[in-house]
Amino acid sequence: MFLKNLKFNIPIPVFGIGCGVLGLHFQKVNVNLGKYASTLLRALEYRGYDSTGAIFQKDDYETVLKKDVGAPSTLVETLDIINETGKIFCGQVRWATFGQVNKENAQPHEVNCKTHIYGAHNGNITNTRELKDFLTREGHKVVSDNDGEMLVHIIEHYFDIEMLKESKDHIENIETRKTCMRKAILKASQFVIGSYAAVIVDPYSETSYAIKAGSSLYFGVGEIEGNSFCLTSSDLTAVLRFTKNLVKLREGEFVEYNHDNYQVYAYKNQIIKRLNQPNLIFKAGDKVTSDPVRSKLRAEDTELLPEFKFFMEQEIFAEPEAVGKIVKLFIGGSNSSRHMIDYIKSIDLYNIVSDIALKITDEHNYSIQLSLFNEFVNSENGKTFNSRIKAGYPDIVNEVVKEDFCKKFFFSSEMNTFIDLLGTSFNVEKLLIAKALDSIIETKDCDDFQIKVDIFIEILKNTIKNKRNIYTLACGTSYHATKTAALFFNEVAGVEIIPILPGEFRGQYSQSLKDNDVVIGVSQSGETKDLIDIFNDIDQLNLSIKKIVLVNNMNSTLGQEKSDISIPIFCGPEIAVPATKSFMNQLTLFFYLAIKTAEIFTNDQDMITSDKKQLLKLKENILRRYKQLQDLPLLLKETVKTTEDHIEFVAEKIYLEPSIHILATKISGIAMEGALKIRETVLNHTQGMEASEFKHGPNTILGKNTVYGLLNIKSMIKNFQKAMLDINQIGNEKNLSGNEIQEIIIAVSNYIFTHLTPFNLSREGTVIFKQFIKKYDFFTPLYRSYPLIYVTGPDERDINLTISQINTHKIRGADSFIIAEENDNLENNASSTPNAEKYYGWGYIKLPTTGDSLMTCFSSTVVLQLLALKMSIKKLEYLDTLGFPEHGVHPDVPKNVSKSITVD
Repeated sequence: MFLKNLKFNIPIPVFGIGCGVLGLHFQKVNVNLGKYASTLLRALEYRGYDSTGAIFQKDDYETVLKKDVGAPSTLVETLDIINETGKIFCGQVRWATFGQVNKENAQPHEVNCKTHIYGAHNGNITNTRELKDFLTREGHKVVSDNDGEMLVHIIEHYFDIEMLKESKDHIENIETRKTCMRKAILKASQFVIGSYAAVIVDPYSETSYAIKAGSSLYFGVGEIEGNSFCLTSSDLTAVLRFTKNLVKLREGEFVEYNHDNYQVYAYKNQIIKRLNQPNLIFKAGDKVTSDPVRSKLRAEDTELLPEFKFFMEQEIFAEPEAVGKIVKLFIGGSNSSRHMIDYIKSIDLYNIVSDIALKITDEHNYSIQLSLFNEFVNSENGKTFNSRIKAGYPDIVNEVVKEDFCKKFFFSSEMNTFIDLLGTSFNVEKLLIAKALDSIIETKDCDDFQIKVDIFIEILKNTIKNKRNIYTLACGTSYHATKTAALFFNEVAGVEIIPILPGEFRGQYSQSLKDNDVVIGVSQSGETKDLIDIFNDIDQLNLSIKKIVLVNNMNSTLGQEKSDISIPIFCGPEIAVPATKSFMNQLTLFFYLAIKTAEIFTNDQDMITSDKKQLLKLKENILRRYKQLQDLPLLLKETVKTTEDHIEFVAEKIYLEPSIHILATKISGIAMEGALKIRETVLNHTQGMEASEFKHGPNTILGKNTVYGLLNIKSMIKNFQKAMLDINQIGNEKNLSGNEIQEIIIAVSNYIFTHLTPFNLSREGTVIFKQFIKKYDFFTPLYRSYPLIYVTGPDERDINLTISQINTHKIRGADSFIIAEENDNLENNASSTPNAEKYYGWGYIKLPTTGDSLMTCFSSTVVLQLLALKMSIKKLEYLDTLGFPEHGVHPDVPKNVSKSITVD
């Protein structure tokens, strides 16, 4: 049965607006609807845990609303959501923005001021206050301050207006109600300001509406226990747990649906750009054709493997493989695929195998895909292929029986398509054919990828020739990747790129853009709202500005609708909220693009230098960089293997420190990303910056300060305990009563933070009080050396600058922790104690030797990620031991941050 195989994991996450919305529609009452709803709500817990809610609709338009403050993992049981029945479910998990965390502000919202509808949303509606004022004046009973309620009410308001235009007979007509609701949604959209996704239900017509207006939303169709259903969710993997048949919803569209029928409509006027095809133009309310497509992603891809306890850990350890896969795109495919293609060609079956591969991947219906695959396996061509490959290609046949064959030898974008076609029973013949089909598609993927890269290079070539600007826009982790990319392009290609946050770009460059500028957007999800807004602004300028995006989700808004060319980072699903392997693949892709840009100056006749020595040096450097690129997976493996003990040592030293600075020499993007990882997962204040900048103000944190953590407090309490014991002992020696001793202790306790002298003590008590406040220094025990983490490459100048920083700061009260390749001078300066009478902490995490600062960007990144992971686990366990309530420390789902989708 379906429920038996249903496992709960944290879903695939894209950084974005919090909250999560759900809608599930069956034809008739299903006794398991509460179980399905609970699975979906739990799957969205990472998006919101402030409150949880669900509405269930049964027969005769009966609805049951259950919602309260708290996380779904708890409330699905305590509210008995799990045992509900029904035919329609609408649910929401909330990450509070508008309105305090209480039951009234929890969603969904059921309204019946003018007519009965219900619904929920995720996102932010910024004119909530104005909408509330309008709705109240219009006679609506608004019971919360939540923007979701305003959205449901405003749609109710215009739904009622549209139905009043119809006769009573028509109001009860299902199709009339649908038409009125569509008009109401479009009318409401003109008054609602913000970014959101929503599910709205008309209980009378038993019709649901899912609106994608600036926030992630996914829609799927399928069958459970013989019953057809439609499902919408803010999270892709929540949908994939029930069906792989997805209907694409673009930004600015909504879908009208029941259990087995749906229709997509334009939510606003829009132009959909298509590469090498005419643009599609839709007006608000137009029907949009969108057929179900079988997802290339499997829910199994998001499961936690037995050898790992956390998704963040699993994803860090997967980085060598993820980097290896994108490097294979650069070099034309994996060795196994290239060998397979050569052999298929040698036995004159290439055209036949290629034809069936393309037929299968062009077909989105799984049953037809399976039929085509099995027909080929059992055909004469299939049998001929298997007999010949077994005879002439024994190496790959031997690999078939090895464990994890599919993961090791399937690399194409259609990998899961072919794995699904194999079924559950092992079959050598099917597996060999599946690998052959995968090899065909992998080759196509490589060709398609290189076409995109060639377009990228042509765009940059035009910009360089016209001496215009190249901007890289991104947020969070992706922004740190662009900071590092600027280093790559500068050092490898001698080309300037300007990394900048979208908000800063709007303030600093939006009015000074010119023809032939290039804007490169970087977004793991392709749904980053800040970036989409800037791309929309650029479109309004009517300038010849090319927009490029680097994304993981090629089917995203940025990947398909907003860019002239989109290039995949190809890192696969990333589940933990903190981005790790996506950042590593972004660095890898940027490094490759920097190398390709450098080649412009060796093969473009207008740009080749006339200095033959310089040209030769550039060519040699490019060859060296290509070698480094191919060695990256091995470098990452070696880093993980050789640094574990030292990372453990440093993590133990600093995981409870309340504040940390990571100081990088030249590679500041890496320091900023490392700081973000620690800040996200450990919840310590952590800042990454260029090392030399620390002395320009931030160094005031060294020595005595008022930034205290648990260890500081523990030290102070220990000192205070000793003082109180001394007071108690002296009081007993002087035969003071227990009450008087207690008054002295209270007086000393109050004095520490007020410096107020008590007047209620006896003469003897006053003497003791004055002795103690003079004798004890209650604040000095709070002070600890401040942890500084230094990250540097092996360049001699960088090493010397780092040594200068270490010596400057440790004499002012800093501990020194180094992340660098082995260097005796660096280690000697870090390890020498500035004051033999005081504690000094230091550590050295030695990176594999490369002799190149650009390679340090990769090795130090994985070290900082692992350091953040270990610190987070240690602090999580420590706070749990203390019984610290709702501390929010977790390497996969830290508090206050959320993701939604990375790939499909």
